Amino acid sequence: MIHHILIFLMGIVFIVGCDVRKPPDETSDQQVVDTTINQDLVYDKTPIYDESTSQYPNDIDKFKDVLSHSKYQYPDSTTTVEYDQFDSYKTENFYVDKNNDFYFVVSKEKNSTKIRDELREGPEDREWNTQDSDGNFWVSTIKCFKPKLGISTYTWMQIHGTLDTFNYPLLRLLWVRSRDGIYDHIWSIVIISDPDDARVYEWTDLGKRPDGFFNASVYVQDNIMEIKINDVVVKTYDVTYWESVTNYFKAGIYLNIFQDGGEGTIAYRELQFLDWADPDYVTLTDP
Repeated sequence: MIHHILIFLMGIVFIVGCDVRKPPDETSDQQVVDTTINQDLVYDKTPIYDESTSQYPNDIDKFKDVLSHSKYQYPDSTTTVEYDQFDSYKTENFYVDKNNDFYFVVSKEKNSTKIRDELREGPEDREWNTQDSDGNFWVSTIKCFKPKLGISTYTWMQIHGTLDTFNYPLLRLLWVRSRDGIYDHIWSIVIISDPDDARVYEWTDLGKRPDGFFNASVYVQDNIMEIKINDVVVKTYDVTYWESVTNYFKAGIYLNIFQDGGEGTIAYRELQFLDWADPDYVTLTDP
């Protein structure tokens, strides 16, 4: 009798134990989370800086023009290299590799203030207004590296107002890990309000981040601003409200989220700040 009771009790323990160890039913939410985690495990590794094969950016013909009217800001708004002073300058943050691609690489500690690795157009005689009839054109062929988990977003282009007119960016182009359920896309942020009013921003999804190099450009002429990705206009703005602001272009990489930590990287195969529609770089459509 005791033997049968023991067998019965062991059977109950076995059934209950199996039930306790049974994994919970998977839900669609759990599957989405798992998918996101798996996506975050995939990232672009920054090439290891090689002093022996890296090149001075100003030695490369295709970058001489943009460097001739730029200064270099790193790690904040401090000027590290003054306008047109780039001879024999390179670092692990700012160099051209053996394939003639121009790298900007920056690392940020978690829970620290913003950090930048950017070219700033200038000097003052290069600054411009949106109503200029000759136009101002930011033209690039760029690769946006997907960073390791820890970096949620970075900016790679800006149209910025001057300190004495309106010290904010009309436009930022950026990579965002996830926004509104959209993963690993490039975006624009534009101020759509008058400088004298409270700032109102508009976000636009510019599409999935390309894996390799792609063309990105911004044309500003006669108060019309066009954002082009791979030579297709994806967004147009009438920026007449901004014509009182004096502006300059920026290019590089900028990390500004306090809690982010890690390394961000971009590379340019082509980069131009232009104050006229040079047909070698700018393709204007008929009005």
